[in-house]
Amino acid sequence: MEKYNWQFTAQFEQKKILVIGDLILDEYIEGDSTRLSPEAPVPVVDVQSDNWVLGGAANVAANVRALGAQVIFCSVIGADAEADRACAMAVEAGYSSDGLIQEKERKTLVKTRVLADGHPLARIDRGDDTPISVISQQRLIQQVQRHFGACDGIIVADYHKGVITPAIIDCLCNLIRKQPKFVAIDSKRLTLFREMEPTLVKPNYPEALQLLGYERGAKDRRALLERCGAELYHKTRAHWSVLTLDKEGSLWFEKGKLAFHIGAIPVVSPHVCGAGDTFISACTLGLLAGADAKRAAAMATAAATVAIEKETVSLCTRLELLAKLDNEQKLVTSLKHLREIRGYYKSMGRRIVFTNGCFDILHSGHVNYLRQAKRLGDVLIVGVNDDESIRRLKGSERPINGISDRLSVLAGLGCVDHLVVFGCVQDDTPTTLINVLEPDVFVKGGDYQLSELPEAKLVESLGGRVELIPLTANRSTTQLIRRIYEHTHDKSAIV
Repeated sequence: MEKYNWQFTAQFEQKKILVIGDLILDEYIEGDSTRLSPEAPVPVVDVQSDNWVLGGAANVAANVRALGAQVIFCSVIGADAEADRACAMAVEAGYSSDGLIQEKERKTLVKTRVLADGHPLARIDRGDDTPISVISQQRLIQQVQRHFGACDGIIVADYHKGVITPAIIDCLCNLIRKQPKFVAIDSKRLTLFREMEPTLVKPNYPEALQLLGYERGAKDRRALLERCGAELYHKTRAHWSVLTLDKEGSLWFEKGKLAFHIGAIPVVSPHVCGAGDTFISACTLGLLAGADAKRAAAMATAAATVAIEKETVSLCTRLELLAKLDNEQKLVTSLKHLREIRGYYKSMGRRIVFTNGCFDILHSGHVNYLRQAKRLGDVLIVGVNDDESIRRLKGSERPINGISDRLSVLAGLGCVDHLVVFGCVQDDTPTTLINVLEPDVFVKGGDYQLSELPEAKLVESLGGRVELIPLTANRSTTQLIRRIYEHTHDKSAIV
């Protein structure tokens, strides 16, 4: 049976990723600007907020952690106030700062962006991007050697800011030669990592042009790069070369041969800074979790979309990723699947709402009902009677729409998180589902009385509560079918 997106992402927490690269702090100073300075013809910004986020390789580590995996992050920073801030932010992001080596004579990298009324005015860069000292280099090598064996995969996030030196690359090559690992590389200097024969490299369009030695691009960027697979493989020796093209999606090459193209998800006002960090994090975890390349590509694309929809933080959590992916993960295919979903949401402290019904011809009453049900918790799971169950309950002429059509329409509702089909000759109630799911809230329509619901006592015995939601007046499938029949009959009489 095919795995669903949530099953792959559930495995993320079992993975440990070693991230190595340049730590950068991103500062966003935002405010209003209504006048020019009398000192020079430049805008005066009245500061309203000053936000700091992890950038560079630290943002890769933060994304890996947000997606649920364990992270070991190794880098070299200064011994200054910004370094203290970076260490605190690493802990806040959910991973240890023990791998951050402080170098006394070094200044931590900071990129400060000044925005007025949401529009960027300036970027101010501070810190050292020269190669780290020999002592720091040796300490970093020791950290990498210490953690390498216990990791499932390695991400090298090289921003050419001094951390990834030839000695660090040699160290990784030696370790990989002795103990092969999944290795993902994000770097403007991909040829330096050729000896590693990486699992994955991820150049963006300008980096791909530089790698291939092209002085300028072309109007049709995708067509230009589709012909370059063999050359990419020669220069990188990567199993997967993934060329990201912003709004044009990404091209995937397997050992130099074009495998597929995946389109981007449109975003009205994208904030692209850091999206590549999110992309490579999700892509790495997807492949390590056993997803095929197309599935991993879809995950990475969805995660990057979540990141660029945010104004400052380029971060995607596991739940945000699941929410962004298409609707296939909504269908729960077995009781085991349902039990695992329950455990997942309960571990996240999410309140589960459950309801059930036939939902034969979806109408505004159904939609209003489901929206109100979702507001009673965090996750709405809907049990749907199968076709035979509806025939037993409603008669031989029902359902009007078969189960696949009903599921397809329900899956299109944003308020519905999961769907599960039920019904059998012995029991057409959702009792079995409730026993497995143990919902916090069980919802039914206001046309029921608690005494009429055999499930009510079960829900309460499991620690949940029952909520009755008033139905929208004059809205029911039976009435809708009657009106359609009457309308059709009247028209036939006129003809």
